[in-house]
Amino acid sequence: MSRILYVWELGAGLGHLGTFLPLALKLRERGHEVRVAIRDLPGAETVFGRHGFPLLQSPIWLAKVAGLPRMPFNYTELIFQFGFLNKPGLAGMVKAWRELYGLVKPDLILADHSPTALLAARGLPFTRALIGVGYCSPPRTTPFPNMRPWLTVPPERLADGERAVLQIANSVLAGFGVKPMHALCDLFDVDEDFLCTFPELDHYPNRGPARYWSPAFSTDHGQEWAWPETPGKRVFAYLLAQYCDFEKILGVLRQVKGAVLVVAPGISKAMTRKYQSPRVTIITQPVKLAGITAGCDLAICHGPGTSAAMLLAGVPLLLLPVHVEQYLSAARVVELGAGLMVAQGLPGMPTAPEGGASAAQKPREPDYRALLTRLLSQPIFARQARAFAARHADFDQAAQCDAMARRIEEILGR
Repeated sequence: MSRILYVWELGAGLGHLGTFLPLALKLRERGHEVRVAIRDLPGAETVFGRHGFPLLQSPIWLAKVAGLPRMPFNYTELIFQFGFLNKPGLAGMVKAWRELYGLVKPDLILADHSPTALLAARGLPFTRALIGVGYCSPPRTTPFPNMRPWLTVPPERLADGERAVLQIANSVLAGFGVKPMHALCDLFDVDEDFLCTFPELDHYPNRGPARYWSPAFSTDHGQEWAWPETPGKRVFAYLLAQYCDFEKILGVLRQVKGAVLVVAPGISKAMTRKYQSPRVTIITQPVKLAGITAGCDLAICHGPGTSAAMLLAGVPLLLLPVHVEQYLSAARVVELGAGLMVAQGLPGMPTAPEGGASAAQKPREPDYRALLTRLLSQPIFARQARAFAARHADFDQAAQCDAMARRIEEILGR
């Protein structure tokens, strides 16, 4: 039996936890001890609580960093804001992670969007692996590539940023007696990279050769729900109540002739009463996707986990990214012809509903009613979603988890 520690440092939402839950259950079933150290303990309790996994608070960078670029252009600039330009601050974070590792004594860490945790793990006697979508595992290039390809960035800007971060990170490592990294991409020098996506949905379409483990998500987490026997279209929406056009979308969904299920964490009771109707059900807790995908005509969501589950069921999408990670994922869906997106309120993003990521568009108010009408009435979107599902008809999450667990045991044994 091995002790496996899952760590999650950056990002928000339950998608990260849903990625790991099926594998966590499989690893425990195979006799391993699984522990979880993450930033969002309330969210962790929602997902992991009933399964009894030990939960730990991960170290979190809380300080505000002034003078940073308005928009990070690559992974290096993303981690500027989490201490990688501040030697004392980064040293404190690394020290906290190493203390946590000393307390847990893992045989392996599975790092999900956790650059500081990976830095702290260097030189320590345990196995390391990555798990997550492509955004959390940038291509191993120097410097890391531009993740806003519709905007031009001077090459020297990316190179200068990497040199600054690498110097500080290596200085921190030296304080712990650890050998320096030759390049910042050495941060992702691990025993296995569980890239949990399909090539068509990778945030970095020009990644090059890679081993894809297919999306990981939990279809059986949440409450049971079944579509009512109502004539018309069936629309599922997973919406954050903080989304800028949240009420506009709810108003449009009330007009759908059919059945609508809205999962909206954070929605007020007053707003629920305002928009709920005999045809529109609004709930705040996660719902089991396994009972939603069959018979669903359209899904509306923000992130890659739900969208991958829907595409595998042949369901077209309206995607509402709220940050660049979700935008890059949504752009791939649009390229497939399996959906549309609205990048409302994201600085520097193309904003056309068609999602063309080649050039910035003049911002305009999205017409959500027209978008829903188009997605529900034009068969091309459902046809492309079904074509995607057909290409991946052999996807089996149980087999995927089993293969990942066996690979973990292989690298632990090695």
